[in-house]
Amino acid sequence: MVTPWLLLTGWLIREDSPKLFRESLVASIPVAIALQILTSFVLTASPDAAHYQYFVLLVVLFTTTVQRLPFRYAAIVCGIILACHAAAVMASPLMSWPIASVAVTTLAVTAYLTLLSNYYLERDGRRAYLHALRDRLRHQEAELASKHDPLTDLANRRYLAVRAAELWQKGDAASPVAVVMIDIDHFKAFNDHYGHVVGDACIKRVAACVRAELRSGDDLAVRYGGEELLVLLPKTEAGDAIRLAERIRRSIESLGIPHEGRGTVSTVTASCGVAAGPVSAISEAELIAAADAALYAAKRNGRNQVWPPLLRAAADGELGANVTIIGRR
Repeated sequence: MVTPWLLLTGWLIREDSPKLFRESLVASIPVAIALQILTSFVLTASPDAAHYQYFVLLVVLFTTTVQRLPFRYAAIVCGIILACHAAAVMASPLMSWPIASVAVTTLAVTAYLTLLSNYYLERDGRRAYLHALRDRLRHQEAELASKHDPLTDLANRRYLAVRAAELWQKGDAASPVAVVMIDIDHFKAFNDHYGHVVGDACIKRVAACVRAELRSGDDLAVRYGGEELLVLLPKTEAGDAIRLAERIRRSIESLGIPHEGRGTVSTVTASCGVAAGPVSAISEAELIAAADAALYAAKRNGRNQVWPPLLRAAADGELGANVTIIGRR
């Protein structure tokens, strides 16, 4: 009875089978074993058969402690086995009613105690899983918080240092890299006039414009400090970086955020400084310093512009070293 069913069960169970189907087939195995024992007990005429029915106890123990079926399935299996066992021993002429009652009671108590153990083990296993999941999520949240600025949802300077270290240590030495420094024009006057809440909202909208213009997952937008943002552009020539900076500048201007902080009606704008060069020819600190110098040049030349201008960069051959020199003039 049991061996053919075991073989058939093994053949029927597949990884893509529905969970209910798989669990039901697995749960049917102890039922088949118990039915084999009880069938032999009912059909035999041996005077020693009265003791054979106690092997059903081992099936119950196997189901709830070794096989470790889910509690719901284990309870159903034990209920079926208990019902079949009670019917078999009560109907058997080999056992008196008092002995049959003791046998049924013993099996019922065994099933109850082992099912209780199964329930607590399953509950503790779920709790352990949920606690581990909670700890993993907290770790991920902490790691995310350590890399991102909470106001703008851009990367912070700590993560910039990590990405830059990877780029300069593991990247292609001949590969170009560019940095765009972005600063909101006259932001102190804007903040003083409208207040910090509106100022924070302005920074968030500007940051969203910057993030929307990123080209791929390699580009990194960073809140560098206060209202100053930075974009790190691996594998990017100076001309492409200036074009990206110009798109960012226009996108910020098109927001049309009112700016009356200087006594005149205008809108929020931003100035951008760009520097680029091969990874092997310039360090991270030098590249950021060059972009910062270019940013101040943009501010000195009237703000709301990208420095160096694209035509000036093209005239210099779009080389990172030339862009850096332009930025320092």
